[in-house]
Amino acid sequence: MTLFDGLINDIAGRFGLGAIAAPLLREGLHLITGAPGGLGGLLDQFRKAGLGDAVGSWLGNREAAPISATQLESVLGSTALGTIASRLGLAGPTTTTALGYLLPKLVGLLTPGGNVPANLSQEVLGFLNPPPPPRTTTRVVETVAPRVAVPQRVEYVAPQPVRVEHHDEPHMGRWLWPLVGALGLLGLGSYLFSGSQPVPRTAPVVQAPPPPAPIPVPSLPARLAISNDDGIIRFSGAVHDEETRNSIIAALRAVYGADRVQGDIAIDLNRGAAPWMLNFRSALGNLRSPGLQALFEGNSINLGGIVNDADRDRISTSLRGVFGSGIVFGSIADRVGSLITDANDRVLSNLSSLRSGFNATDLVNALNLSIVNFASGSSDIPAGANGLLAAAAARIKQLAPGTVIEIGGHTDNTGDAAANVALSQARADAVRNALLKAGVDPANLVAKGYGSAQPVASNDLLEGRFRNRRIEYRVVRS
Repeated sequence: MTLFDGLINDIAGRFGLGAIAAPLLREGLHLITGAPGGLGGLLDQFRKAGLGDAVGSWLGNREAAPISATQLESVLGSTALGTIASRLGLAGPTTTTALGYLLPKLVGLLTPGGNVPANLSQEVLGFLNPPPPPRTTTRVVETVAPRVAVPQRVEYVAPQPVRVEHHDEPHMGRWLWPLVGALGLLGLGSYLFSGSQPVPRTAPVVQAPPPPAPIPVPSLPARLAISNDDGIIRFSGAVHDEETRNSIIAALRAVYGADRVQGDIAIDLNRGAAPWMLNFRSALGNLRSPGLQALFEGNSINLGGIVNDADRDRISTSLRGVFGSGIVFGSIADRVGSLITDANDRVLSNLSSLRSGFNATDLVNALNLSIVNFASGSSDIPAGANGLLAAAAARIKQLAPGTVIEIGGHTDNTGDAAANVALSQARADAVRNALLKAGVDPANLVAKGYGSAQPVASNDLLEGRFRNRRIEYRVVRS
């Protein structure tokens, strides 16, 4: 299916999905076809959620910018996304993030020329509903026993002998003829009686019952995704049998504690064996790093999450010692890098699509989706943020005179509170200075550091702390 090959390969590599990439794309198509009104109806749902500008940028654009997990959940709901994750044996966050990346590009593929088709093409329908495998039919032939003619019973009445008396015959003539007649009746009766007996029929041939349906040959790898959210172990996946499922869950609870393990594993006869099960429990002690994600799939183990490269390499080396040479190791796409890239690509798309006459609130709403990822303890602007800030400066300069925008610096709650306020102020000042260098009037910008006083996510989780470390824009005067 050439229409989707590129996108399938893209998400397979970007999110470490392997063979699950095509089923995930098919789930995306089902979301489109299952929406009231089809593709047009689904796009209307996004527009009603405040994503009208984003929808406009998707049409006919095969490289459309992704949307965040939060935005996707606001339209489709966490229940529907969780059901898809369970059906595919994927972790919930992985499914939501991948669909947020996939759906805009899928819409671009389905809307050539920027037009929403009334009906999906045969090529799309063929991918959505692949033909079932041919079924073998068994012809049943009934064997019928040959019919045997049964002679009808005939009543025979023997002629009465005419008695002629001859006075000169011997005396035996009186009983000879009656004896002959009686013997004749006896013979005829015996013949007729034997002909009237039931003729044995040939027993009908009983057809053997059809053979039982063959057990599916495993065509997908066993899969288990584990994430460590500050000691809370979340897992999902799909394996071939109940015994493997129970062994995995028992090992997770034994190593981390039953109260710190959350998730479930589906049973799927299409899944193959899990070659990593032999040393699975011994390996779990290496996965205690907060923010770590591990994906066990077939004979491979991929590591990633919100961890640095050094920690990931250290964990990979430890696991190699546990599993030996039979397991292939790789990396899950850099989750932090993916979050930043996806968010900032979307902001750039939104900035470019702002309509003439936009106001300060429109601009701030777009900028607050951006991520400036400062190094730990640093206020130096990362190189990857320069293009974003240059685009922001160009739009700020188009605002009405007298507009004032506040640049707020925020941190998580780790460390000393006063030090966090100072660090957040330094970062807010750094962003302001970068915008001023790009030509923004100093009167249009103020900077303020808030430290950890205004979190937007739970500081109990590593990803929550990552989201709390942010630059936030606010309209002071317009």
